[in-house]
Amino acid sequence: MSLEAFSDESLLALVARGDEEALRVLFRRYAKAVLALAKRMGLDAATREDCVQEVFGRIWKGAETFDPRRTSARSWLLAVAHHGAVDLVRRQAARPQALEPDPEHEEEAFDLAGPGLDEGAALDRIRLERGLRALSFEERQVIEVLYYQGYAHQEAAARLGLPLGTLKTRARRALEKLREVLGEA
Repeated sequence: MSLEAFSDESLLALVARGDEEALRVLFRRYAKAVLALAKRMGLDAATREDCVQEVFGRIWKGAETFDPRRTSARSWLLAVAHHGAVDLVRRQAARPQALEPDPEHEEEAFDLAGPGLDEGAALDRIRLERGLRALSFEERQVIEVLYYQGYAHQEAAARLGLPLGTLKTRARRALEKLREVLGEA
């Protein structure tokens, strides 16, 4: 019997019982989304692949914690992916960075006209940068700490020396402005 027609919720229930095929189906459905999330978080290609593997390992081990009464399977899966990517971003940030560029990847890093250029991603980045310029310094700072550096709200508030409520208000206003500027309202 093929599991392809099963809902994500049903597949997670099967994964919680140790069904490897259900995990494979979820992998086929969500691996690209996890990879895209890791890319948006600034992870390099090799680390993005590690992220996908780590996320699905977490799903395998933690599927029994999924509660369909609290959230959808998609939201739960993407939250697991986000937390996994944040953990990898933090680990990368903790590692000392090389001062010299890697000669094997030097061309890749500087050749914007090369075949690896994703035109859509480049345009999205330009639009996002334009949107970020529309924010106040305080709002940009909150967005950077939460979404680019990957800190949780409480950690970000402590890092910025703000009350948690103030941080959340600035984040909400900043995201509303970004939606408006980017035409997604």
